[in-house]
Amino acid sequence: MRLNFKMTLTMLAFSLLVTGVILVSFFFLRNNLEGISIASTLGEDVYFMEEGKTVQAETQMEASKSSNNQFMTISMIDKAYQDELFKYLPAMVLVICSAIMLLTFILWLVLRKIYSNQILAITRDLTFIDQVPKNTVKDEALNAAFNKLKDKFDGHLEDYRRLNSYLTHEQKNAIAILRTNLEIERQHADQGNLMLLDRMTDSIDDILTLSNNTEDLSTEVVDVSLICAEVCDAYKKNYPNLLFAFTEDQPTLIHGRDRWIYRAVSNLVDNAIKYGEGKLVTVTISNRKGSVIIEVKDQGIGIPQKKQASIFSHQYRVQGLKQDGYGIGLSVVSHVCDLCRGFVYLESEEKNGSSFYLSFPSIG
Repeated sequence: MRLNFKMTLTMLAFSLLVTGVILVSFFFLRNNLEGISIASTLGEDVYFMEEGKTVQAETQMEASKSSNNQFMTISMIDKAYQDELFKYLPAMVLVICSAIMLLTFILWLVLRKIYSNQILAITRDLTFIDQVPKNTVKDEALNAAFNKLKDKFDGHLEDYRRLNSYLTHEQKNAIAILRTNLEIERQHADQGNLMLLDRMTDSIDDILTLSNNTEDLSTEVVDVSLICAEVCDAYKKNYPNLLFAFTEDQPTLIHGRDRWIYRAVSNLVDNAIKYGEGKLVTVTISNRKGSVIIEVKDQGIGIPQKKQASIFSHQYRVQGLKQDGYGIGLSVVSHVCDLCRGFVYLESEEKNGSSFYLSFPSIG
């Protein structure tokens, strides 16, 4: 409504401006016409004689032979010309002004119609934004805004699908196994049930991490070394072949959240143990060129080169093994890096193990 009001004022101002220009032009023309004289061309001693509906110029000698009441001076002819001109000029100006105002009003109606159609089109596009391709809005500014909104929507929609996939698959599986153990092997299932409950707790932490967004979350100072040590201590109880190393005099503080780093490192260590074929797994912390780098290295089955590009997709899972691996785990790792303004890098060779590097901007 406010935009329509502004458009109306703009069109009205345009009409008044055009009208003012025409009126000024009219008075300017009139002032100039009053200074025009035919005598400047023919001379003051020339007379005109009326013959019916025509006017014929004659010499002074010929004019002397005619009746005086049939003659008029140059000034009289000038006055007659001006009177005839100004008789119709005001009406012509009025018609022109009215026509301009009418056309301007029609222009306003057309612009409003175009604007309304554009808004309706955008509204329809927003209703089915997941189905509408980018760069479909004709207006450049609106198209840029629409594309930005669509990118955000697609990102949130992908996050929703990722969370939904995780909830419906991993959580249901864990609960089903837990229920089966409780019903069939109650006397032997206590330890296994505890592990499953731990796994469910980790899954919930992953869900919380995936639902976090960099635009609406604050960060805190995190000591990466302490978090990694905690993760390694937890896994070393069941997997002794796990080594943790870091240099004490190097700064390992970053901006983030403890839970984010914990889940990222836990997922990498979990995969390293799962696919490491029982071999040594090392977790190393270092500080290089202003970045805190976490390296998780295993000596397991490795990842084929052609599959490394999609390794961080939540739909990816290393094939060929039957472990209860989380395909979504590496997408959690990637998301944590995004949350902390860092990145993840992979070096892997099939049958020769993998090394995952998490790099975060260092504090200090």
